[in-house]
Amino acid sequence: YFIQDWSKTDDRLLQAVEQNDPEKVATLLVKKGLCPSKLDSEGKSAFHLCASRGRLDCLEVILSHGVDISVTDGTGFNALHLAAKNGQSDCLKRLLQSMPVDATDSFGRTSLHHAGNKNV
Repeated sequence: YFIQDWSKTDDRLLQAVEQNDPEKVATLLVKKGLCPSKLDSEGKSAFHLCASRGRLDCLEVILSHGVDISVTDGTGFNALHLAAKNGQSDCLKRLLQSMPVDATDSFGRTSLHHAGNKNV
């Protein structure tokens, strides 16, 4: 994966997701023009963090701002894989509305494989 130039403002977006603060996420996306699928040095993005941590309100904000839903993190997982892998059923249900369930990760596994391992 390609590491893009990372800034303190990008860190603030990750922190807003960690703190489950959808209003701050929206403000940073609109006023600062941040890209929620931009990967940090560890291969994480705010979009992927929402899915893996179950931050549904933040996920809704990011989806409403037109994120590229097909983007994968540094390990080859898309948001649907991460939601399934981490047992985040609310985010999983929301992502299934707009993402193909049969998309595979870098190991050839689908979100169904990940969900089966977590009993989602």
